[in-house]
Amino acid sequence: MLQSDKAIEYYLLCLKNIWRFDYRKAYKYADLTITTTSSTILKELATLEKISILFNNKKIKKANLELNKIKSEIPYINNKCRKIIIPAIRYIESRFSNFINNSGIRYWSEEYEKSEAQLSLLKYSEARQSLNTKNFKKAFDLFVEGFFHAKEFPHPTMICAGLNSAAWWIRNKDKKKALVAVELLEYYIGYYFEDFSKTYNWFDTIFEVKRINNDLGILEIINIVNQLKKYYPEINVEDKFDKKIELKKMKKKIRESYKINFEKLNKSRKEIQILFFAIYSVLIEKPYFTKNHILKLIFEGDKDKIIKYFSRDYEKMHFFNIMLSDFDVKEAEKRLTNSENFEERGYDVSPFFIARKKLITELLKNMKNFKEFILHYFDLSDEEMKIFDVFLRNCVRYDIKWPITPYPKGKILDFAIKYGFGYKRVALGYFSFEDDDRILIDEIIDKFL
Repeated sequence: MLQSDKAIEYYLLCLKNIWRFDYRKAYKYADLTITTTSSTILKELATLEKISILFNNKKIKKANLELNKIKSEIPYINNKCRKIIIPAIRYIESRFSNFINNSGIRYWSEEYEKSEAQLSLLKYSEARQSLNTKNFKKAFDLFVEGFFHAKEFPHPTMICAGLNSAAWWIRNKDKKKALVAVELLEYYIGYYFEDFSKTYNWFDTIFEVKRINNDLGILEIINIVNQLKKYYPEINVEDKFDKKIELKKMKKKIRESYKINFEKLNKSRKEIQILFFAIYSVLIEKPYFTKNHILKLIFEGDKDKIIKYFSRDYEKMHFFNIMLSDFDVKEAEKRLTNSENFEERGYDVSPFFIARKKLITELLKNMKNFKEFILHYFDLSDEEMKIFDVFLRNCVRYDIKWPITPYPKGKILDFAIKYGFGYKRVALGYFSFEDDDRILIDEIIDKFL
């Protein structure tokens, strides 16, 4: 791997670990980025991540020294670099204003607007001030404003933190508004996050809001949490999640949704194939299907046979419901700011799964060699399938506004070309894994070539 490629890999791993709150690893990868890159932008961005980590860990003196050093270099970097670096510096100064040594130089002119991240942070700060005066409605509005700024950035942790705070603090004043916020929170947890240890507190908020709304969606949240905790036994999950799911209510909900959804099965054979794979890959616990039977059914694409097969039991009906269900993010966001003008609505399945489905359908929309891909996929072991599913989701969830563009090489490039997944996306998915896991990804990808 070329030095520039290695630096990009290290920077992506730095950001990934920041989102996971693993600052020790993030700092290590920021250092490695700085020592391996020849790019001024990448070096400065990695330095700024180091500064944020130092402030987070109360290394105030060292953080200020690094910050003043990078500000002193502003006059000597080109304008393109300046437009990326200056908003990032101003974001750090807003976030850690109580710790900043203000003796540094003034380094920006009026042409540099406040960054979305900085505006998000400002709104969250104003929201917390409103909480101090018990003005929960105003705090809710400010958390929501901050969420929209974070979404433009985009910053997954800030997105979910804003929605979580908005829902939690308004829940006892306006439980319907809180419900709209947690539906979006469910969606963005599914879209951006894998690590249950980082999302458990958000699931707790979702549970409480659904409980006070008597929302049947609480059954799916209990189910998701109980499935996830099997892979994260170190997480101390509260007893309220251990209650038995009310199967009678759950089955009724599944059956009603199925009757609605099978009437919507106006998809082409290719769409059905993609939806089937998308749902199979996003479920935490895989349903039991007889491999040869289900593959034949999906490849044939006979709608009547598909409907008959998925009506056999509740597990299959639930799978079918996720295939056909949707979550209108734009409508939910409009309801977040103006809930009075929208009718209350529930969702057939958890937005958590619908978000993960979107990641896969987006990846597969220009796919080639689908049948070969599916056959290879179902030959994977359970452990291989689990890590490969995350790799596929990461290909899209990390495809955001980066100041750098990584490209795959070797077998990773061959994989991207063969299946039409896009060079950049496959590189982002691949580099989102650390060295040990990447060895397994290499072995899995070999099986698809």
